[in-house]
Amino acid sequence: MIAAARLVEAVSRLAGRATVGVVIVMTLVMTVALVLQVLFRYLLGQALSWSEELALLMFTWTVLLAGSLGVREGFHVALTLLPDRLGAGGRRWLERLILLLVTAFGGYLAQSGWAFYDGTTGQLSAAVGYPIELLHASPMVSGGLVALHGAARLLGSFDAAAVDAASVGAGR
Repeated sequence: MIAAARLVEAVSRLAGRATVGVVIVMTLVMTVALVLQVLFRYLLGQALSWSEELALLMFTWTVLLAGSLGVREGFHVALTLLPDRLGAGGRRWLERLILLLVTAFGGYLAQSGWAFYDGTTGQLSAAVGYPIELLHASPMVSGGLVALHGAARLLGSFDAAAVDAASVGAGR
């Protein structure tokens, strides 16, 4: 189990690093498109036909990919009233239950995203003309990443527990 947890963690870490890079690039593209839209509309009196659509595509991907990073890095908002009242063991099992539910949600999002993607293939966006699949693939990809990162954290919680138990058993 430890080897499987380490493999999933390695894949999650690699996917997380790639996601950070993609989110940075998409945020820059979105920002440039929006700044150009404002400049052209208010300084030149000509609205760009493509900038809003491109910004929407980048925004959708950025939000969903950053959300998957929230699962990987654990920087999501959490209520701690119940976990704070539990002991260390209860807190650990509650966290595992939550990670299991998050992983299942990611799988469901990926599956539902695939169904949506599959049902909208062959269409083009109105202004830019890109395949609409580029926009509709975002929930599927994000769901897969949420499931991957959730599974890595869930398996890692057992790996860490095994290491902790070995340390306690060894008198450390």
